[in-house]
Amino acid sequence: MSKRRRPVPNAAEQPDRSVGSTPRRSPRRLATRLALGTGALLFGAAAVVYAVSEGHAVRRVDVPTHHLVVRDDSATRARGAHLVAARGCVGCHGADLAGRVELDEPLIGRVAGPNLTRGGRGAALTDSDWERAVRHGVRRDGTPLFAMPSQEHATMSDEDLGAIVAHARSAEPRPDAPPPSRPGPVLRLMEATGQVQLYAARKIDHSRPHPTRMRPAPTAEYGAYLASMCAGCHGERFGGGPIPGAPPGWKPAANLTPAGLGHYSAEDFVRALRTAVRPDGSTIDPAMPVASITRHMDDLELRALYAYLRTLPPRPYGTR
Repeated sequence: MSKRRRPVPNAAEQPDRSVGSTPRRSPRRLATRLALGTGALLFGAAAVVYAVSEGHAVRRVDVPTHHLVVRDDSATRARGAHLVAARGCVGCHGADLAGRVELDEPLIGRVAGPNLTRGGRGAALTDSDWERAVRHGVRRDGTPLFAMPSQEHATMSDEDLGAIVAHARSAEPRPDAPPPSRPGPVLRLMEATGQVQLYAARKIDHSRPHPTRMRPAPTAEYGAYLASMCAGCHGERFGGGPIPGAPPGWKPAANLTPAGLGHYSAEDFVRALRTAVRPDGSTIDPAMPVASITRHMDDLELRALYAYLRTLPPRPYGTR
């Protein structure tokens, strides 16, 4: 029986296998591969950002041991009640210190002050725990606290810190339990790229001395002691400008050097920080904590702050 031969395709039907030829790929396949490659790169970048940020969150910070003496008398508690309002503790922890959520944006993150009363976390905090958290921004185990502005309180006097602790312990116990604070992807990216520092413990000079007591007086020296709480928004040089890591709705911070406040009298300054109205009648941006912080400061404190700001060298706007 004869074998049937398979038909031989003509040259036009045969694939081109000449040297240098490239197989054709469909546009859909190319788009798919491109999408998969881009996705892999983005996933890898996100993993690196998360790893860097999480590494900062769990890396322990050594701080010196300091014995804080907390007195429990009516005068100390009253002083503490004033300080938690005038120093801005109520902004994150609430007027009753039972905690509150100040910011919760999926992309930015959540900033929530814990319950500091004896009905919440305050029940377990020792004097040393308070000292580490407020001045150094670290927990008992040495890990840093996220969004705790300890750089503003690192030089707080023993007497003032003790008064705050005494007041918190005397506050009505509340069972509130705000959700924990956490950085969102935007803040993690900004930290990984060095644009913000989410953990104050990483930038504080923990060996820096602090006074046992500061005598309140309308002087530049006492004003410098108070001005540390303004540096978070206005910068360590108080030149103002965009606030790193701030929510999109926040406006840039004002220039507090004489280049920005040179036309303010002491009376203008006190009035503006009490009423949120500038000398020209315009309103200070609501993000500026006039209502929650500076309106609680007494005349002596505001005049001391003004006296200190007047001693600063004039700086161009934006030189934080």
